[in-house]
Amino acid sequence: MEQETLNFNTPKLSPQCQKLYDRLKLGPITNVEIRDQLQLIEYRRRFKDLRDKYGIPNEKKPLGNGVFEYRLIDN
Repeated sequence: MEQETLNFNTPKLSPQCQKLYDRLKLGPITNVEIRDQLQLIEYRRRFKDLRDKYGIPNEKKPLGNGVFEYRLIDN
């Protein structure tokens, strides 16, 4: 088990962004899982906040039938 490095320069995320970010660190998630498991309705705005406000890169990939997969982008 590896310990995460601490970064004290990262701004504090909003509670909903933190919830989404914590889940994304575990791996990709679909919009359906975001709605059902995390119970976030305005998740698209949270992804924009993660990118623009907090500098956390992420990407969206269409899977078909209105389902999208979201993941963090490794730097």
